[in-house]
Amino acid sequence: MRRIRDLLDPETGAEISDLWYEFEDAETPEAKLVQALDHLEVQMQHNLADLGTWEEVEYDLVYTKMDRHCAHDRFLAALCETVKLEAERKMEAGNVDLESVRRRVGKGP
Repeated sequence: MRRIRDLLDPETGAEISDLWYEFEDAETPEAKLVQALDHLEVQMQHNLADLGTWEEVEYDLVYTKMDRHCAHDRFLAALCETVKLEAERKMEAGNVDLESVRRRVGKGP
């Protein structure tokens, strides 16, 4: 980020850098929203992709990547659950053992 900041004029560079670190720190409501959307978007892209392109670790990420970033907002939490259900349908259709995946990530019995 410093290199990018330094390539720009000082005012623009400072603004871009400040926004980047605001996103990274996720302390403002806007940054929390953008981080949640960033994580949701990744899973939505996976949900659209052929299951054959998923690596096994990506099965686990369905249960570990989005929840924390979406928990602060009721709408985002509901959207997260919808995205997760879509992923589970895809995995079930591809004969992925969901119970095994859930147990592996500590989300099952």
